Amino acid sequence: MRKRYLIQVRSYPEGASHYTSDKFSVVGSIRRVVRAEQIGNFNPLFARYMGKDRLVHSDAGDVADPFRREESYAASFFIAV
Repeated sequence: MRKRYLIQVRSYPEGASHYTSDKFSVVGSIRRVVRAEQIGNFNPLFARYMGKDRLVHSDAGDVADPFRREESYAASFFIAV
């Protein structure tokens, strides 16, 4: 059985993202199985939310780099909607 992770769902102000702003509101939390997709040397994680695949991020570090990500990153998974 595949592991389901707790993922925070965040909403950022218009024109902002997690790269540019520390201000966000938490819409809720979901428990999902994440899947990886190979894109060159990177391996980003995706989770399904509201019928769409969403890119999974972590406050702990870059989850798209398979050589540096750690299991501890899962404690702060989030998606932006």
